[in-house]
Amino acid sequence: MMFGITWRLAWLMVCAMLAAPAAMAHLMPSGQGAVRLVGDSAYVTIAIPVAALAGFDDNHDGLISAAEINAHRNMLSTQLNAMIDIRSSGQPGRVLFEDMLLSHPSPSVEAGQGEAEFALLRRYQWDGPVTAPHVTVRMFHADATAGKKLALQVIRGEETELSVLSRERNSHQYFAGPWAVFQDFTLLGAEHILQGPDHLLFLLTVLVVGAGWRYWLAVVTSFTIAHSITLAASALGYVSAPPAVVEPLIALSIVLMAVDNLWRGPASARHRPWLVFACGLLHGLGIAAVLVEMGLSASNRALSLFAFNVGVEAGQVVFVACVLLALKLVGRWLDQRWQARFVKLSSVLAACAGMVWLVQRTLA
Repeated sequence: MMFGITWRLAWLMVCAMLAAPAAMAHLMPSGQGAVRLVGDSAYVTIAIPVAALAGFDDNHDGLISAAEINAHRNMLSTQLNAMIDIRSSGQPGRVLFEDMLLSHPSPSVEAGQGEAEFALLRRYQWDGPVTAPHVTVRMFHADATAGKKLALQVIRGEETELSVLSRERNSHQYFAGPWAVFQDFTLLGAEHILQGPDHLLFLLTVLVVGAGWRYWLAVVTSFTIAHSITLAASALGYVSAPPAVVEPLIALSIVLMAVDNLWRGPASARHRPWLVFACGLLHGLGIAAVLVEMGLSASNRALSLFAFNVGVEAGQVVFVACVLLALKLVGRWLDQRWQARFVKLSSVLAACAGMVWLVQRTLA
C-alpha cells in the first residue's frame, strides 16, 4: 500500500515537470501528451479520449469513472498497448509501470460520475539509453468524439520537440532534425486554415466583390501581413486575448464585410485594404489559438512558428486561387446584372452565417 502511494506521488511530480503552465489546473489537457526521456526509460503522460476505447462503459453514459477504470484495468491496458507504440532503435519498450487517472477530479467525479477522458501514466524501459524515440499513436477514429489530434512533446535533457499526431499522420520520429519539425508544422498550419470556416468565409466575402486583380492582390496581401503579425506575436506570448472575445469579433468581421458589400459594393475597393488589415489582426489571434494551446516546439521555436505560418499561407493561397477561378467562371456565365445579384446574395448569406456565429459565440 505504501509503495503504491509513493509511486503515485512520484509520478505526479513527473507530470508537474512535463506539463505546460496551462495544464496546471488538471493532470493533462485534452489532446495533449508528454514524454520525458531519462537514461534507458521514457516517462509518459497522455490524455486518452474514452471514445477511442470499448468495453468499459458499465452504466452506458459514454464516460469513464474511477470505478470503471478499476474494474477494467487489464482490458483497458490491452487496448492501450495496441494504441501506443514507442520504439528506440526499432525496439519496443517494456512497460514497467502503468496507472490510469481521471484528468481533473471534481466533486461530480468524486460522486461517481465519469469523464470523457483520462490520463495514462506509463514508464517504458529499454536495454540502452533512449535518444530518438519513434512514436506511433492509433487512437484516432472517424467518429469526431474520439479525438482528431494529439500534441505530443518529447523532452530530452534541455531539448523539447513537439509533434502533432493525427489519423492521417499517426507516427513521428523525434529529434530527427529540423526538416521533420518543418513538415509537421507546415501541415498543421495548412489544415488549420483550410478547416477554419470563419477565416475562409471572411476571405470569400472580401473577394466576391470582384473589383479586379489589383483589388484582390491588395486585400489578400493586407490580410496576410496583418494575421502574420498577430499570429507571431500571440504564439510567442507578446500579446494575448481570450477566445471569448476574439471569436465573436471574428464573426462580427464577417458581418461587417458582408454589409459593406451590400452598402458600397465595388466602390469600397479604395479603402477596403485598410479595413481588411484591421480585421486580419483579429483573425491572426484566432489562427494562433492552436499554437497558444499546445505551444511551440521548444528546440525549434522559430522554425516551428515559421513553418506553421508557411502552412497557413499555403492553405490560403490554394483557397484564394479556387475562389478567383470560380469568380472568373461566374463572370463568363453571368451578365452584369446577374453578377451584381450574385454578389448581393452571397453577401446576405455570409452576413447571416456571421450573425449566427456571433450569437453562438457570444452566448457560449
